[in-house]
This record gives sequence, C-alpha cells and structure tokens, in this order.
Amino acid sequence: MAASQLLCPIPKRKVTSRGTKEPLFFEKLEDLANNGREILKEKPELISDLEWLGYQRSLIYKALALTGLRKSELASITIGQVWLNIKQSYLELKAKDEKAGRGAQIPLRNDLAGEIKQFMKEKLARMQNKSRKAGNVPARLPAALPLFDMPDSMVGIFDRDLAAAGIEKTDERGRSLDVHALRHTFGTHLSKAGVSPRVAQAAMRHSSIDLTMNIYTDPTLLDVAGAINALPKFTDSQANSAKIA
Repeated sequence: MAASQLLCPIPKRKVTSRGTKEPLFFEKLEDLANNGREILKEKPELISDLEWLGYQRSLIYKALALTGLRKSELASITIGQVWLNIKQSYLELKAKDEKAGRGAQIPLRNDLAGEIKQFMKEKLARMQNKSRKAGNVPARLPAALPLFDMPDSMVGIFDRDLAAAGIEKTDERGRSLDVHALRHTFGTHLSKAGVSPRVAQAAMRHSSIDLTMNIYTDPTLLDVAGAINALPKFTDSQANSAKIA
C-alpha cells in the first residue's frame, strides 16, 4: 500500500493465532468504543484518559500529514510556539529543533488550526480539573508546555495502529510504512494539489528540489491522465495551422 494512502486505508482481514481478526472500520468505531466504556464503567477517569490519548494521537497523525513536520520536530513544539489568532496560523519551529538548523514558520491549514485551537482549549480544561484538588488552577497553558505529549514509543504505537486498521506494514513495492511516511504523504499531496515544485520544496524545507520531487513524491499517485486532459483544446483554425507548419 502506498504511503500517501495511509489516511484512507483499505482494511483487510488479519489472521492471528486466535483466529480471524477484523480490522477497525470507521462505521464500527463508535460501537466498539461504547463496548469499551461499558466494560470500564466503574473507572470513569480511565475512560477519560484513554479517550484523550486517542483524540490526541489522531491529531498528531493529522498534523504530521498536513505540515510535513518530522516526528521530533512536532515533539519540540510548545504552546508558546503556536500562533493561531492571526491571518495565517503557523507553528514556530526553532532552529535548534529543525533538521536543517535554520528554523521555520510552518503554515497551518485552516481546519487543522481550528482543531489545534480546540485541542488546546480541552488540554487546558483537563489541566484545570486535575489542579483543582491542589487549589492551584492555571488560567492558561504554560508557554513552555509541549503542544502534544509525544510518547517515546511512537514508532511501536504507529505499527499497532496500522495493524488495528488492517493496513499492511509493507506495500506491494516493498516500501515500509512508518511515522516518517506521513511526511512522504505531505509531499505527494502537494504534487497532487498542483503545487509548483519550487513551492513544494519550500514547504518540505528541502535543500534540493530533486529530493522533493523524486524521493518525497509518489509518481504512481499523480493524476497524469488528468493533466493531459487539462491541456488546452485546439480549434479548427489552430489544427489547420499546425498541419501547415
């Protein structure tokens, strides 16, 4: 399976030593979640913590796929580096945390910016609820607090999520899916959206345009036929001129 299809998986049945295990289809998630809540109904705090972890992880994956940030770069982003209430929302990546060592402003798509804003609101509410017992309720999130709680075992967690969704770890071309594949997803989506190579290079923060086009773009997912069909049509006079030429 191609890396850029990661967010739209085609689930497959998985055979285990205990029999056939069905992948998680979106339409089944709510029923499964309700079953889990029923099993843990005597532990409401655990239910809340598990739901929060799932909510946060889904947003981490979306942020990686829509910003092109590397896992370590996203992990370095703190609350004070999130700029939302401006014309173009962005994440401020410090030079010391960027692979190239330059630092960058990472633009956020409007829907992602809105989700991060809501996430921060809920993160503050959780912090306030847990602080009430101590009598020291914060009015805002600390600027130095990481935006996301990125686990050290993110690679293993990602592999388990792939298995749960019925997504093969290795695709038909022998490529392995890992967290970094979401950066490849970002690069391929830029090309599919018709973004010019130079702009895509800047968005990926690559020093070489060859790296952007040849390594981080999957040509098998590009709409070549659509591009051909988008070419301008010749009128009869243009066709006759072409024949004469």
